[in-house]
Amino acid sequence: MGVLEGALMSAPSRLRKFTASLSLRLFFVAFLAIFLLFAVHAALSSGFQRDMLEQHLRSDAERVSVLIHQSLFTSMLRNERERTSTTIDLIANEASVEAIRIYDKLGVIRYSNAAADIGVSVDLGSPMCRACHAPDVPLDSVPPALNARLHETERGYRVMEYVAPIRNSEGCSGGACHAHAPGQTVLGMLEVQLSMRSVDAALAASRRRTLALAGGVIFLAALFMAGIVYQGVHVPTKRIHRGTEALAEGNLDVEIELDRPDELGELAQSFNEMTRRLKAAHVEREAWSRTLEERVQQKTAELEEIHQQMIQIEKTASLGKMAATVAHELNNPLTGILTYAKLVARRIRGKLSPGEERDRILDNLDLIRSESMRCGNIVRDLLTYAREHKAEFREAHLDELAERALKLVSHHTELKGIETQTDLRLDDDRVICDAEQIVQALIALMINAVEAMPDGGRLTVTTGAVEHDSGRRVSLSVGDTGIGIPEDARERVFDPFYSTKTEAKGVGLGLAVVYGIVQRHEGRISLASNPGGGTTFTLELPRDPDTVVRERAQLAKQPARSEA
Repeated sequence: MGVLEGALMSAPSRLRKFTASLSLRLFFVAFLAIFLLFAVHAALSSGFQRDMLEQHLRSDAERVSVLIHQSLFTSMLRNERERTSTTIDLIANEASVEAIRIYDKLGVIRYSNAAADIGVSVDLGSPMCRACHAPDVPLDSVPPALNARLHETERGYRVMEYVAPIRNSEGCSGGACHAHAPGQTVLGMLEVQLSMRSVDAALAASRRRTLALAGGVIFLAALFMAGIVYQGVHVPTKRIHRGTEALAEGNLDVEIELDRPDELGELAQSFNEMTRRLKAAHVEREAWSRTLEERVQQKTAELEEIHQQMIQIEKTASLGKMAATVAHELNNPLTGILTYAKLVARRIRGKLSPGEERDRILDNLDLIRSESMRCGNIVRDLLTYAREHKAEFREAHLDELAERALKLVSHHTELKGIETQTDLRLDDDRVICDAEQIVQALIALMINAVEAMPDGGRLTVTTGAVEHDSGRRVSLSVGDTGIGIPEDARERVFDPFYSTKTEAKGVGLGLAVVYGIVQRHEGRISLASNPGGGTTFTLELPRDPDTVVRERAQLAKQPARSEA
C-alpha cells in the first residue's frame, strides 16, 4: 500500500519534470512550427484552388449566357414566344444549369424555365439592380463587377448567378412587329444561374486529400525530428545532468563522456576541466585548513589592535569635516567682532573724557576683544585638527626635536614655575619623520602637562629605544607631576572635543591632533596616569614608516599566496 501511495504522489512531480524537459520543449516548438507552416500552405492552396474554380465557373457562365443569347436571338426577333420558351426549357435541362430568366426593362420576368417566375417583378433596389437603375439614370449596361455573384440557395448549395444585358439591335428597332426606339440601348436582361454542387464537391474532396497528405507529411516529419532531438539533444543533456548531480553529491572524480565537436561537446569538456580544478582546489584547501587555525590565532591579536586604531581614526575622520565647516563659518564673524571692538575702543578714547563711564565701556570692549580672541584660538585649533597635512618625511634627530619643543613652551613653564627635565637615552636618535608635526605633537603634550600643574611641578621629556624591537622603534615620553587623569576618562582622552579641564581653555582637540600625527607616522601612543600622581604620554615611532607599510602589505598577502 505504501509503495502504491508513493508512486501516486510522485506521479505529478515526474509529469512536471517531463514537461519541463528541454528536449520536449524543443520538439514541440519545432512540431508547432511545421504544423503551422503546413496549415498555412493548405489554407492558401485551398483558397487559390477555390478562386481559380470560381473564376472558371464565371467564365463558363459567361459563355453559357452568350450561347443562350445567340440561340434565342432569332425566335425573340420574330416574337416567337413558344419557341423561345421551349429553347429555354431545353437548355435548363442541363444538369449544371439551375435557372434561366429573361427580364424586360422594367424588371418583369418574361421568360423562365420555372413557370411560376413568369410575370414576377424583381426589386430594382437590390444590389444587382441598383447600379443600373439608380434614380434619374437611364438603363445602359451592367457594370463588370456586378454581372456575376455567388449565393446560397434555400436547399443548401451555392449557385453562380450571371446577368447579361439584351441590347437593342437594328432588327429590333426597325422591325414592324414590336419595334423599339432606336435610342433605347438595353431592352432587358438575361439571367443564368449555374449550380456549384459539383464544384463544391470537388473542392471538398481536394481539401480532404490535401489535409490527409499534410497530416501524413507532418507525422513523418515529427518522427524524423523526434529522432534528431532525442539523439542530438536529449541523450547528451541527460549525460550532463547525471554528471552535475554526481558533482553536487560530492563526487569530484566524475567525468562526462561526450565526444562531439558541437556546443554540447564543448560544455562537457568544460565540465570535466572544472571537476579536475575543483578536485585540485579541494585537496589544497584541505591542506590549508590544517594550518589555518594557527594562523587565525596569530592574526587575532594584531586585528584587535588594528580595530582599536581604526575606531579612533573613524572618530577623527567623521568629526574632521564638521570641525572644518564650523571653523570656517566662525572665523569671518569673529574677525569682524574683534576689529570693530578695537575700532570702537579707539573712538571712545578719542571722544569721551576720562571717567568711570568711559572706563566701564572700555573694560566691556576689552572683554569682547579677549573673548573674540579666545574664540579665534578655538577656531585655529579646529582648523589645525581638521586640516589634512601633507607630511614631508625626511631624516631628523629626535633629541633636537624634543629640545626645540621645550624652547617653544619655555615661557609657559616659566610663568607657572615648572621645572623641566630631559632624559635623552638614544645613542642614535635619527628617525624618518615630518619634523614639524612631531614638534606640534610634543608642544600639545607639553602644554597639557603645564595646564595639569597649576601650582607648579616637574615636566619630564625622555627618549629611548622600544624594548624587544631590535632598535626599529624609538620612544618619546612627556610626563608631569600634575593632577592626573581619572580612570574612567582615560579611554576617551583621544576623542575629539573631549576634555577633562574644568575651565574654558580649548575644545579638547589637542590630544586628538596628537593621535592623528602618531597614526600618520605608523606609530602608537599610550598613557600612564595616577590621580594626583601625574601623567606620562609615550609615543612609539618607527625609525622608517615606509618599512612598516611594506611589512604590513606583505603580511596581508601571505594567506592569498597559500591559497593559490
